[in-house]
Amino acid sequence: MFTLKKRGSSLQHYTLRYLAIALLVVIAVWASLFYAVILDEVYDNIDDGLKNSKIIITREAFANEQLLNTPKFGVNQFIITPLPKGEYSYKDEIKTTFKFMEYDDDDEPVRVLKTVFNDAKGNPHRLEIRASIVEEDELLEDLLFALIFLYIMLVISILAINNIILKRAWKSFYKILDQLRLFRIGTGTAFKSPDSHINEFKILGKELEEMLQRNEVIYSSQKQFIENASHELQTPLAISINKLELFAENNLLPEDQMTEIGKISDTLSRLVRLNKSLLMLSKIENQQYPDEEPITFNELLPEITDDFSDLATYKQLTISIVPKASLVFKMNKGLAVALINNLLKNAIIHNHPGGFVTITIAHNSIEITNSGPAKALDTNSIFNRFSRHTTQEQSTGLGLAIVKSISTTYRLDIQYSFDANHHFTIVFPVR
Repeated sequence: MFTLKKRGSSLQHYTLRYLAIALLVVIAVWASLFYAVILDEVYDNIDDGLKNSKIIITREAFANEQLLNTPKFGVNQFIITPLPKGEYSYKDEIKTTFKFMEYDDDDEPVRVLKTVFNDAKGNPHRLEIRASIVEEDELLEDLLFALIFLYIMLVISILAINNIILKRAWKSFYKILDQLRLFRIGTGTAFKSPDSHINEFKILGKELEEMLQRNEVIYSSQKQFIENASHELQTPLAISINKLELFAENNLLPEDQMTEIGKISDTLSRLVRLNKSLLMLSKIENQQYPDEEPITFNELLPEITDDFSDLATYKQLTISIVPKASLVFKMNKGLAVALINNLLKNAIIHNHPGGFVTITIAHNSIEITNSGPAKALDTNSIFNRFSRHTTQEQSTGLGLAIVKSISTTYRLDIQYSFDANHHFTIVFPVR
């Protein structure tokens, strides 16, 4: 079964987030350039007006000497000051200064043109003309608010476009995701790619359809091979064990040969267990246990421990269950039994006479603690296949590998720790 983990952002939100950041940077740069251009254009227009006023004033002063008697700024916003004879620069000088404005009750910027001209008699005079200009701080503030409003409107517009146009464009893609989420190999249901008017999604759906068909064929052949191989192995092994038992029952063989027959029988029995374990591992990894139901481990654990009571008595062990909370988890019941069986069997076999096994049930975990060898197991290889930490012949080295495979299938966290006792903890995800 294909499953999609819910990590990170959706494609829609991921695109929008970076687009919003890019817009913020672009608008900030554009706003700075826009402000500089607008301010330069404003100054240029004002300066042109000042230069035009200079031409008009000097012409009128040349024709009307009374205009030369303008010692202070009046309504016309210019002043003419007589200068002594001498050498002067007749070049226009324009700069920005501040003037107190009664209406605003504050100093506001003004543009001032200063120049020198000669009257009709050739006497030099200084001419100063000033003109109010746009207030830079107010312009910047107004522009900032306008850009913020523009930015908000752009984001809202992009959201609307994203939800309407892009969502429609990606509709077939999300259909493919939904079908992949529900698709299971081995159920006989073929994956059918949805129709799309976008070529890339058509190609994606077609490639997925062909790939899953190939996987279905490979999976079916592997499944059939595993089942046939397991069945074909079980039959000769069972026949061989039965014949050896018949030989042993006849009591016609010498004692040393009877011993060898017993060893052969034990080896074949181990092969039977190994074959069953490998078959189970293969089925787990191929997800051939689709049926799931809520499993109440507070009820299941006493049933399993009861099955091991004879073995525990033989090993002189004490098995106890400590239910601290109720634990219910949805999974295949056979796999739930196999999970606990293998951990419990491991705790019993690798124990010593007079030891103990304690099973603690919490709201989202099961901890199996057992006495045993005073040495920690290798956490790097403990769950590997055929990793054996004992010399006991009955061990196949697959019990903890099966536990790990089941845990991976249901996203359980299996942990091991050692503190004079051995602790195996299964942590169940919260659903």
